Amino acid sequence: MNVARVQSTETWLSGTFMVDAHVHCHAGVAPARLLDHAAANIAAAAAALDIRPAAGWLLFTEMAGDDAFAALERAAANGTTLDGWRIRRTAEPISLIAEPISPTDRDAAALPLILVAGRQIVTAEGLEVLAIGARGPFSDGQDMTSAVAAVRAADGLAVLPWGFGKWWGSRGAVVANVLAHATPGSVFLGDNGGRLQGTSPPAAFATAAAKGIPVLPGSDPLPLAAEAETAAGRYGFVLEAVVDADHPAAGLLAHLEALREQPPSFGNRQSLLPFVSRQLAMQWRKRRRAP
Repeated sequence: MNVARVQSTETWLSGTFMVDAHVHCHAGVAPARLLDHAAANIAAAAAALDIRPAAGWLLFTEMAGDDAFAALERAAANGTTLDGWRIRRTAEPISLIAEPISPTDRDAAALPLILVAGRQIVTAEGLEVLAIGARGPFSDGQDMTSAVAAVRAADGLAVLPWGFGKWWGSRGAVVANVLAHATPGSVFLGDNGGRLQGTSPPAAFATAAAKGIPVLPGSDPLPLAAEAETAAGRYGFVLEAVVDADHPAAGLLAHLEALREQPPSFGNRQSLLPFVSRQLAMQWRKRRRAP
């Protein structure tokens, strides 16, 4: 893949976009550090694919109690720099543009990051629905069908993200039921960098593809010391598009709603040893937090 970068103008941002569609900034993670790692990860992935992206995108999917996007928004409103980053507001309330002030890496230097607000809803079935481009508030604990409807009513993109063990049995039937009634553009599936390399994709991915429903990959950083700060930008998808620079999130969401084929991905999923370590660490964390 060898795609030349197309420069942005005052009105339009166009060319190759590298999009991480599942970004968490967990409590205790400095947003500027997350941006540092995301820019470096996207630059490395671009070099591996021999492309020059016009922008990297981080689609935030924040959990209840987290609001790193608001902290970045305050920095933009105050006109203050944020540990090496200049955060700019756009003409819409759901996007920001982050630009490195004194980059040290030439490829990363040319790469603004477009940040899009979003939330993660935990459903009554113990599944998740991502609200891309919608700030909510959304209530955890509603059933998946209602959560998807709430995201769409808020003009967001509803994404059902894969999670290890979450699409089996009765919960898998819930996902299948939503897919059975879905139309292209009404809902998406999500893949993440924590899925084991070399394994067959979930059956739901094939079902979605047959219906013209794409899978949107993202990094999905877990709240673990080994990745909470460093994982953003490691996994995502590549999209050729043109968007209004004043309303980039609206432009991206419109492009995604019109997608009927799977966009190419970038980055790598987990190899066996990190995958097992990751799952054990999360189980240990859950047990420690249980009452």
